[in-house]
Amino acid sequence: MARQRATTTADIIEAAARVFQTKGYRSSTIDDICLEAGISRPTIYKYIESKLWLLDQMVAHVTEELSEKLQDLLTSNLSPREKIRAVVKLHIESASSKRVFYATVWGEQPELSELALQSFRSWTHTVTRDFAELLDDYRKSERLEPKADGTVLANLTLTMLTSLFRWYDPLGSTTPEDLAHQVLVMLSGPLPAIDQDGA
Repeated sequence: MARQRATTTADIIEAAARVFQTKGYRSSTIDDICLEAGISRPTIYKYIESKLWLLDQMVAHVTEELSEKLQDLLTSNLSPREKIRAVVKLHIESASSKRVFYATVWGEQPELSELALQSFRSWTHTVTRDFAELLDDYRKSERLEPKADGTVLANLTLTMLTSLFRWYDPLGSTTPEDLAHQVLVMLSGPLPAIDQDGA
């Protein structure tokens, strides 16, 4: 079935992400993207600056919306337990709904422009730091002795969540809710009872 013709910059970015995921950034051409988007070469340049520009836009597509949702969550009045559970679910939701972008952004980091790469690295550092602090808040609120370094645990958890595009199919037998529960069960070793509902 033929894809609908791209009519916006967002449509073209999404078409480019599909091409990059399939062929890799270096092997992909503007003509490949035009074919996927259903538009001509002269038309595509009315929407985009370059192939590299498209790749950089994918970083913004992944990070900006997720950053806003994470900040809303972290500054909410939820308990540390509820925040951790919500952060896990949010990452699963984002990685599932933006699989093609995650595959491209995490797989093509060496190809990013210097500015986009710095922005992406700064974003990942901030997200990891905030999550590590949240894990520490939970331990303090539950009066738990640390069983693992918070930064290491945050890095391991977030690496797992951001690499879901490699294997997880949200339409498969494991629902996003089931997956979130499994992640929380894994975290219940260093964070006892995090997998249990409660205030």
